[in-house]
Amino acid sequence: MSSASTLKFLVAMVIMMNPLGSLSIFLDLTRRTAIRKQRLIARDASIAILIIMLLSLWTGKGLLSLLGITIPSFRFAGGIILLLMGLSMLQSKESPVSHTSEDDEAAKERDSITIVPLALPVIIGPGAISTLIISAGDYPQFMNKLWMSFLCLCLATGMGIMLYYAVQIAKMVGTSVIKVITRIMGMIIMAIAVGMLAEGLTGLLPWAK
Repeated sequence: MSSASTLKFLVAMVIMMNPLGSLSIFLDLTRRTAIRKQRLIARDASIAILIIMLLSLWTGKGLLSLLGITIPSFRFAGGIILLLMGLSMLQSKESPVSHTSEDDEAAKERDSITIVPLALPVIIGPGAISTLIISAGDYPQFMNKLWMSFLCLCLATGMGIMLYYAVQIAKMVGTSVIKVITRIMGMIIMAIAVGMLAEGLTGLLPWAK
């Protein structure tokens, strides 16, 4: 992977994980939880995030092949998902593609929210999983996957740190700033989605080049 490809992968993953949006959901889900327990959830969630990312990166393409799904068709479907997510973010709404209010209600009844719904699908949702599988298809070499695995470790660690200090970050940033950043990220996601749709369509219909 070139430095440009690495940067593109990192930017795409950060946008899909939507750190500030995920932070507000985490605070909502843990608002009645003591700080110590909240930080334990943050630590465990970062481990779950890393495992989900690595599974998607290393086994996602093989699973698609087993199901008879090609990378171009998956890329096109992923583009549609991202377009819907970006549109919701542009309106400062949580996308129902990755998270709904019903998920919050169900989470309150669970003993643990670490894996579901926090790690999956709030932080690592369809958009992030699509990005990982498509990147694995674009760069199938072992060393490239190893490099992306290291980047996933960095992303999971960074997300874990944000959740660990969630209360302090939320006070410092403020709700209005989170909404503005969410809208900007929504625009970027929609731009990425259009590119994925175009590349997927080209792969499905080579004569359309």
